[in-house]
Amino acid sequence: MKKLLLLIILFISIAGKAQKPALPPKPIQPLPNFNATLFDPSAVSGYFFFASNDHLIIMDNEGNVIYCRTVQGAFDFTVTEDNRMMFTQRNKTYLMNSDFKPVDSLECKNGYYIDAHDRLVLPDGHFLLLCDEKIKVDFTKYPEWKNKWVRDTIGVAAGIIQELDAQHNVVFEWHAKDHFEISDADIFFDSNTGTAQWTHCNAFALDEDGNILLSSRDFNEITKINRKDGSIMWRLGGKKNEFTFVNCPVPFYGQHNIRKLPNGHFTLFDDGQHTVSHGARAIEFELDEVKKVFTLVWSYTFDDDMSCNGRGSVQRLADGNTVICYGNPTWSDICFVVVNQKGNKLLQVNGPLGTYRVANVPSLPFKLNQPKINCFDSAGTKYLDAGAGHNSYLWSNGDTTRVIPVKQTDAYSVFVPYEKGGFVCSEKFVVKNISKPCNSAGNIRKKKKGDKK
Repeated sequence: MKKLLLLIILFISIAGKAQKPALPPKPIQPLPNFNATLFDPSAVSGYFFFASNDHLIIMDNEGNVIYCRTVQGAFDFTVTEDNRMMFTQRNKTYLMNSDFKPVDSLECKNGYYIDAHDRLVLPDGHFLLLCDEKIKVDFTKYPEWKNKWVRDTIGVAAGIIQELDAQHNVVFEWHAKDHFEISDADIFFDSNTGTAQWTHCNAFALDEDGNILLSSRDFNEITKINRKDGSIMWRLGGKKNEFTFVNCPVPFYGQHNIRKLPNGHFTLFDDGQHTVSHGARAIEFELDEVKKVFTLVWSYTFDDDMSCNGRGSVQRLADGNTVICYGNPTWSDICFVVVNQKGNKLLQVNGPLGTYRVANVPSLPFKLNQPKINCFDSAGTKYLDAGAGHNSYLWSNGDTTRVIPVKQTDAYSVFVPYEKGGFVCSEKFVVKNISKPCNSAGNIRKKKKGDKK
């Protein structure tokens, strides 16, 4: 009898739980607002990856956000050479597969902390990481620093380069403190934040000879480092500059994103901010490493009066176009532009400030399953349907239901939940004629260059 009573109580308990109403789906939050101007639709291809204000963003070649995911503290969202997605959050870099699932994570070894500015996946499967360490410095030996910091001794952030093998073992380690002098830094860039930023290393790249090119923002310097013994091969820019500048009347200041091009030239983003600033610019230059000559061969300046407080990138594409990200411009809300070799703008995207850099890929390394919008008539009223199977919806006009009535001409799109907490956007459904909104002739969008079949 007691056993029967217990079974009845258990059955009632389970039934009661099963009858609990399900929680309502979590609404899609407002997404970052970008405004794109497309000057030449036929000249811009591929997709743009970047992190902006705690969001991972994928944007198409027309400047439309097609994927967005909120990740607190996300920094530098990009795609690796082996087609994995990568971003840094706090003290780790994460690699994701096509389902947006983490498949690996990277962190600095030997007790150092990761510097999110740059990291590379090398062709042999090794990883190159930027790290930081704190060193104590007696500022009484450096009057310029002493006048700014007042205190005699303080912790200073110094750059480190680590190379890890595929199993994350350290196979090369380079310390700035062993090769630079404290006085090499330009204290214009430092702010009294408790930890002095000495080198502020923000980018590196492999030269074709396998050695490392390092950008140190607070030195205004690009340094070439021997990857075998760690010795300095040459220094470009800043107080210890070894090169003669040709066709370049003003030097670069606070630069970012040094890269080597297939033609042997180099690109970098010149933030331009200093005591006497100049317009932030993308530059391409040639180096004679024997005669120590720097020759500027191409540059693009968005505005002569706009420098950048930090961040920024330059990417030369296979078609000769250049993607230029402006990071933290001093007065504009420009995020990035795509320009051709003549300096003509092809695409301009404005939006929230703070994007570190923007990376263009010719095609997505995976199929992004975007919802398809269908149009139908019901009792004389035309509707747009985003399709079943999604927990929530966010239309471009603010509506949050699966089906919405067509009330005006517009370019409609809808976001729905996607892999790992992200949201994916449909392609635009353009209504040009309000009397015939379902006319498919005006709504079929041409397949973009680089799209999967």
